Amino acid sequence: MEGFSAKVKQAVMYISFQERKKRDLIRYRQEKQRILGMEDDEIDMEYINLKSEYEHKKNVLLVFFTSIVISILMSAWNIFYEYTGKIVQYIAITRDIEIKIAEVTFYLNVTFIIFITIIVFWMLAAYLKRIKQLYKKMLMIEEIKKEYMSHAKER
Repeated sequence: MEGFSAKVKQAVMYISFQERKKRDLIRYRQEKQRILGMEDDEIDMEYINLKSEYEHKKNVLLVFFTSIVISILMSAWNIFYEYTGKIVQYIAITRDIEIKIAEVTFYLNVTFIIFITIIVFWMLAAYLKRIKQLYKKMLMIEEIKKEYMSHAKER
């Protein structure tokens, strides 16, 4: 029983704010040591690559978000919903037995719309997380460069 409660406590602590901060600090120190082990040209190249990837992802995100907004404004989901409604009406008019088929078709289409919406939001969240990571790395390199410059001026 103690083993189970220890595992539960460990799982709860794993997702706690303090533990996440500790893991972030460990990752930060490892990344900082990796960067400090590089030569100046390598650091510059790393920074340029991160900056260009960050800007590219930001631009792609803008295009993606704009296309979603345009899709919503053009009522793409509304057209799909109306199409589903027409299917339901057609099947309901043709035969009484087919009402169940119409209901199933309607629920499948609604499920499809919800599924697509969840996938889009999930992709958006993952993309935003990656952009955040890139930005954090860029800031880290900028800080390391500032530290290096200030130490170089002191000498």
